[in-house]
Amino acid sequence: MKRTLEIVLSVIGAVIYGLALGIGAVFVNFKDNPEARAELESILNQDPNVDPSQISVDQIMNGMAAGAWTVVVAALIAIAIGILSIVFLKGNKRPKAAGIILIVGGVLTTFGTFGLGLFGGIAYLIGGIVALVRRPKQPTAEESQETY
Repeated sequence: MKRTLEIVLSVIGAVIYGLALGIGAVFVNFKDNPEARAELESILNQDPNVDPSQISVDQIMNGMAAGAWTVVVAALIAIAIGILSIVFLKGNKRPKAAGIILIVGGVLTTFGTFGLGLFGGIAYLIGGIVALVRRPKQPTAEESQETY
């Protein structure tokens, strides 16, 4: 039985998680950008609701960098999950295991990327469900008889 749909959905999900990885990588480098620091300082200075003694630009930048690293790691894990499931689905080796991996991985990594991988998680979820519920065709009586 061909598992083309599941493999295509896994590839689509991995590509979308690759985009989330790229966004996370941009924000990891955002911490050392002096232009971004200056822009954030001007925003904080213009906001009357922000008390400068309560929060600093360094705290905000460090928080953004930590969140960006979380997105990068979760996206890398999601891409690895997609590749692993493709290997399991190729040749119909272990479709049940691939389905479970896709469902669990899609849900967890969607939260791990703070929603950046939502559509990738949906693709993994649909691919996992299809991998679990799809049954191989039963041969008909004519096909199962051997001809000599």
